[in-house]
Amino acid sequence: MKIVLALVVGLLLLGCSDEKSNEAEVEITQSIGKIAQVVKEESVNITKNIEKATQDSVQTITKEVTDRSKKVLIETKKVAMKTVENIDKAVDKPNVHEVLIEKEKSTINGAALFAKCSGCHGVKADKKALNKSQSIKGWSITKLTYAINGYKDGSYGGSMKGVMKPQVNKLSSDEIKALAEYISKL
Repeated sequence: MKIVLALVVGLLLLGCSDEKSNEAEVEITQSIGKIAQVVKEESVNITKNIEKATQDSVQTITKEVTDRSKKVLIETKKVAMKTVENIDKAVDKPNVHEVLIEKEKSTINGAALFAKCSGCHGVKADKKALNKSQSIKGWSITKLTYAINGYKDGSYGGSMKGVMKPQVNKLSSDEIKALAEYISKL
């Protein structure tokens, strides 16, 4: 009987301790679940913040690259125009005899070609066409040829590119040369 009583008391004690142990396990499991939920929510927030920061950085870098590219393009065009002007200055001007021979060879009338241009550029090429372009009076043959060919192939001209391309599109290289020569003498 003493042994049975000791076993019952032992089982009771073990049963109580298992019950407390189970409660503790449930409490720990619930705490772990809450901690996991908080970690999950914070991970989502951190991921969103990283994605937003990455997007903002990419947009900022893209804008900077675009702005710098535009500045480089503008500077490149300025350097190209200056180079064309310097080349034109460095090249010897033809003597009168060569000019007369060239005029005899040419059957293209630069003045007649310029008649179409004078409506916008003025009879003496001193007007800013549509108040948007530069005055072309005083431009060298090289600079004029470069600009006209650029309008023709679409590599030259800002806001006037769309207006000028149809005007020069059908000009031959000889007509462009004659037109440039005529305008340079105005």
